[in-house]
Amino acid sequence: MSVSPSPKSCLLVIPRHFYSFEKLIKGTLEDKGYQVVVCNDEYPSGNFGKIMGKLHIPVLLPITEHIICRDYLNNKKYDLILIFKGRGISKSLIQKMVNSATRVIGYNWDSFKYNKAPLRWYQYATKYYTFDYRDAEKYSLPIVELFSSIKSENIEKNIEYDVSAIIRNHSGRLKYLDKALNILNKKNIFIYIYEQNMFFFIINFLRNPLLYLKYKDKISFTSLNYNTYVDVLRKSLFTLDYAHPDQSGITMRCFEAVSIGTKLITNNPYSNQCGYFNDSNSILFIEDETTPRELNESYESCKSKPTQQAIRTISDFIDELIA
Repeated sequence: MSVSPSPKSCLLVIPRHFYSFEKLIKGTLEDKGYQVVVCNDEYPSGNFGKIMGKLHIPVLLPITEHIICRDYLNNKKYDLILIFKGRGISKSLIQKMVNSATRVIGYNWDSFKYNKAPLRWYQYATKYYTFDYRDAEKYSLPIVELFSSIKSENIEKNIEYDVSAIIRNHSGRLKYLDKALNILNKKNIFIYIYEQNMFFFIINFLRNPLLYLKYKDKISFTSLNYNTYVDVLRKSLFTLDYAHPDQSGITMRCFEAVSIGTKLITNNPYSNQCGYFNDSNSILFIEDETTPRELNESYESCKSKPTQQAIRTISDFIDELIA
């Protein structure tokens, strides 16, 4: 009689407020045979801890170390500790994690410009990965690309929009959107602009008051329902992606678009280095470099080519992280 192997153990350290990624990643690890325990990447958890982390208040580090050691490390052993972001982790805590696990793997779901915390501990992990191309080059780190969370197997294309733009407003996104749409001059478009709160609304309004008046009917303080987002993306021939100037990683929006056969207009030149994107499913539009003629020609050329659907799943993502 055969005996089933014991499940491997994993401590998943992740911001528990980070959209639905805790559930997605935990479920994927369980599908791969891991028994998963989850803890937050900084304590105290909740809004107070998030504010402390963003302000880099030093007391966050000893509090996080005390709680994680007490509740998750003391007298425990893991086959794997997998850390996402890790804002509350210190050098001493990562060393204790290494002593409590066969492997400790970290991943920065940001650029170091946005999340500097791993700079104090990443070199002590068994492996450390990033999605940001500039950070990978500067710190000699391996890239692991993000993924699509859309279950795209049974999604059929039914084009209603020449271009869609579903964006959270920050930096130069509104200006970028306006310039691209003015150049392309398409009739069938879908625009949804999400403002995180009134504070950012005021800042962004002061940056571009005329554009705010132009797009005021498209701005909302409520994020677009996920099912509606997927439906709009499915109905779009192209969708707009704007990479923040301080990030060079390829966003999930890009992987989600090409996974359901939607073509991409992006300002991220590093998309050319990823095997999931090519001239059949994406075009590069950089505001101060791409001329209106070049954008229109690229649009028509890409439109005329059969889309090469490229699906990168969360299973692919986890496999590369824990290989």
